[in-house]
Amino acid sequence: MSLLNTAITGLKAQQEALRVTGHNISNASTPGYSRQEVVLDTNSPLFRGFGFVGQGVDIQSVRRITDQFMIAQQRTDTSEFQQLNAYKVNIEQVDRILADERTGLQPQLDRFFASLQGGADNPAYVPARDVVLGESQGLVDRFQTIHKYLTDQNETLNSQMQAMAGQVNSLAAGIATLNNEIVSARGSASAQPPNDLIDKRDEMVRQLSEYMDIDVTVDNDQFNISIGSGQPLVLSNQANRIEAVPGTEDPQRFGIRFVSPIERNDITADISGGQLAGLLNFRSDALDPALNNLGRIAVGFAQEFNNQHKLGIDLNGNFGQNAFQDMNDPELASIGRAQGSSDNALPRNQVLSVFFEDTRELTTSDYTLSLTGPGNSRYEVIRKSDGAEVASGSLTGDFPDSIEFDGLRVQLEGGNFKEGDEFTINPLRGAPAQLDWLIDEPAELAFSYPMRAGTGVGNQGTGEINQGTMLSRDSEIFSVDGQLSPPLVIVFESPTRYSVYDNSDPGNPVSLDPPLENIEYVPGVTNTLFTDDPGETLVSSWRPRLPESPALALDGPATVAPYNGINSERFVFSRTDPNTGEVTQDETLITPRGASAAEIADELNRVDGVTARAFSEVQIANFTNSGTPYDPDNPFEVWVNGFNLTENDLGPNQTIYEDGYPTELPDAMNPNFLADRINAHYDLQQAGIRAKSDGQTLTITQENGDDIFIEMRGDKPQDAIVGSPPLGSGIPNGAIDPGDTFEISTGERWPVEPASGTTRGQLNNLTGFNFSEGGPYTYEMYLPDGRTGRITLEGNHATADDVKAEVEAKIGALLDSPGRVQARITARGELEYQIFMKVSGTGNEDTVGVNVGGQVDVTMASGISLQTRPEAGAIFTGTPEAKSTYQGFQFEIGGRPEIGDEFSIGWNEGGVSDNRNVLDLVGLETTDTVNNRDGGMTFTEAYSQAVEQVGTKTRQAQIQTDAAEGVLASTEEALNSVRGVNLDEEAARLIEFQLAYNANARVISIAQETFDALLGAFR
Repeated sequence: MSLLNTAITGLKAQQEALRVTGHNISNASTPGYSRQEVVLDTNSPLFRGFGFVGQGVDIQSVRRITDQFMIAQQRTDTSEFQQLNAYKVNIEQVDRILADERTGLQPQLDRFFASLQGGADNPAYVPARDVVLGESQGLVDRFQTIHKYLTDQNETLNSQMQAMAGQVNSLAAGIATLNNEIVSARGSASAQPPNDLIDKRDEMVRQLSEYMDIDVTVDNDQFNISIGSGQPLVLSNQANRIEAVPGTEDPQRFGIRFVSPIERNDITADISGGQLAGLLNFRSDALDPALNNLGRIAVGFAQEFNNQHKLGIDLNGNFGQNAFQDMNDPELASIGRAQGSSDNALPRNQVLSVFFEDTRELTTSDYTLSLTGPGNSRYEVIRKSDGAEVASGSLTGDFPDSIEFDGLRVQLEGGNFKEGDEFTINPLRGAPAQLDWLIDEPAELAFSYPMRAGTGVGNQGTGEINQGTMLSRDSEIFSVDGQLSPPLVIVFESPTRYSVYDNSDPGNPVSLDPPLENIEYVPGVTNTLFTDDPGETLVSSWRPRLPESPALALDGPATVAPYNGINSERFVFSRTDPNTGEVTQDETLITPRGASAAEIADELNRVDGVTARAFSEVQIANFTNSGTPYDPDNPFEVWVNGFNLTENDLGPNQTIYEDGYPTELPDAMNPNFLADRINAHYDLQQAGIRAKSDGQTLTITQENGDDIFIEMRGDKPQDAIVGSPPLGSGIPNGAIDPGDTFEISTGERWPVEPASGTTRGQLNNLTGFNFSEGGPYTYEMYLPDGRTGRITLEGNHATADDVKAEVEAKIGALLDSPGRVQARITARGELEYQIFMKVSGTGNEDTVGVNVGGQVDVTMASGISLQTRPEAGAIFTGTPEAKSTYQGFQFEIGGRPEIGDEFSIGWNEGGVSDNRNVLDLVGLETTDTVNNRDGGMTFTEAYSQAVEQVGTKTRQAQIQTDAAEGVLASTEEALNSVRGVNLDEEAARLIEFQLAYNANARVISIAQETFDALLGAFR
């Protein structure tokens, strides 16, 4: 019986081996199947005295042939490949739409700018303008088409995430079920591993790794699977879930939420590996930046184009309007540009608007605004792309409240803002959808500039003025539609100095407010007129006060100039930081008593951001010449800065004057003679002193601000002539002798400003005014001693001279020093006054003189202001506040203008063929208008950068995906070499096991025959 039993155990063992081999062959193509084999062991032998005799074979178990380390590596490599592949598949689609000429933005941009160039070639040609309208709408459509595709792809991502979450949940439930079945199977009497169930579980776990990274631990033959930051997706025979739900920061972008009986947590940020991570990475790394890049270009393009278009005028002479939708429209600013977190505490009633303050400073990042506490006012803004804090501070608590950073202004409109609240700021993402073209009529395209320059027909020099550049309409000069307010004229007082005047009355140009006078000009090079700094301001000093009386020099002329009327003064410049509003002060600057305007300007020019220019002016008028022939008769002599202008008989070889000077002294001293001699005097010209005369008044200017010292000598005025007249003179005793005299003034005209009552601009030099109606008429004015004077005008004045006479009398009564007040009514119907001092000869060799100091104009860059001390008695005491010098345009003058040359700037009336503004619009194509943080880019460069970034990432994704696929294939090949079913090997095993089976059967047959023979022996 031992032989039979042994053979039977062998037969059964080979039978099981054949069955397992057949099972292997049947599952050769089953995913995740591990080859199995029967594990055999020898039965315990039986001792027979002569030794141990074998008892056959025992079947221990059926074993899976596998490698758990390689299975774990397969899961890791699968997760890596699926992540990269999902990223690659999606980014390839973005790359195609951005780079393809049929769908990309660049070709339409090229066509748009080409149409503008066509309009610039013939700006009055309406069909060319029609082409611009068509291409403009085409550009808007292209922006919106690309944006729709990208936003649709985001919706596709949301749907894919929902589907994947369902797959993950299904697999998790299946794994939990298998855990239970495996444990149940192992709990049977055999306690043998249920190989097929284990293979099935391993395959489901592998499939789960396609969607996300997982962490697998084994506990009592059960798989526990955690995801994210340790959340238990599968725990023994229980499965939890994940959900794809609207994100906490942005409901348009789905996130992943872990759901279990005890928690519901957002784990989006913790997802790694697998297709879900690939989709999330694609969205954050490629899709959102692409949308923001497109949005930045759309916003920058719309705002830059609108800004430039509004600087021009259309075919109807009207200023241009917004051509594209204003991206700072309050309604748009409050829609979709900021989202509150769904985790914010109730009530969630906060209202935020986001405006584009400087499109050139925009980035392509989103931002997080957090109320960090303590309290409900402290906030910080984090740029998501690099984690940098770009703004922080405290809210004021008053609405609206603004926060500015990176070219954006976030305006908190209302609601309950609480500590812990967070808001996502993403204004660029939806911008292309908000873009629109607003102009329907070709005539409304503003291709022309509103101003143009002209050259005086009588100009003698070679100076030329260009047609200027528009900067903005944010200046007073464009306050009235259809005209410049005021028109301007540039007058050259010398080849190196010019002034800009109000040319409203071309026959009588007047100073601007603030004045732009005595500005340096460099002949032969290009000189720029006007500032490009909108915040630049100018304050002008008063001109110094005249002395109470002229200075006397015994046996003159004087060797030292007397006091110039300028007192010591303290200057304090303050600076306001444009970002923080913090105000700082420079060190106090002190100028000494008697300093010239030129010296004061030199000191001020050492201050950063400050430019000072100085000039001096003297006006001399109302000359009288002695009428008496009595001896001794003193000649009427005049000196300017120590140079005698009234020398006679200088001869042909003189070196004092240029050729053509007036050689003979006039019978009566007059302004014309003195002006001609000053302008021909070599030394005075070298010193920058010029003169002009209108026949009544001599005006002397010193272009650098040095003092002008005027001296004179002549006959003394006499109330009555006494003594015997020379024979034949015919002048009786008792006659009045006016003497040699003139009146001198600094040229300062102080405004007489209404404090109450208004003349409604009706004051003029042709008619009087009735001050008894509509009054009282009270006026205030600055007095030379630093006080503020006040007068009241009353009664009916028949003529303008009557009005001026009353003003002169009442202001004269307020003065604390001698002087004649001369009132004036300007072309604008405003009152002003001037003071003259009389200078008379002494009747002997003594001279009398007046030293006149100059005026200082202080120009300050944006953010700088000035305060001076003392509050009375200095040239800046009581000066008006600093006023803007910004005109909103710039011009250039070149060449060599001559004295008296003029250039005008006026409204561009009828300028339909002017293409200056459309050329500026064309110039936007090559102007750096985007991304100042990286040095600036054109729109084309910005779009090319966006395409290149996506293209580069696409190529990297393709390379990485191919590499990951190769790694995964290598891992699976190695794993299959261990556990995979090789049909040739299995066929060989079948033959092996069949032979063994047959052999065991033969043994049984022999045992049977032996048993039968044994029985036959006993019959």
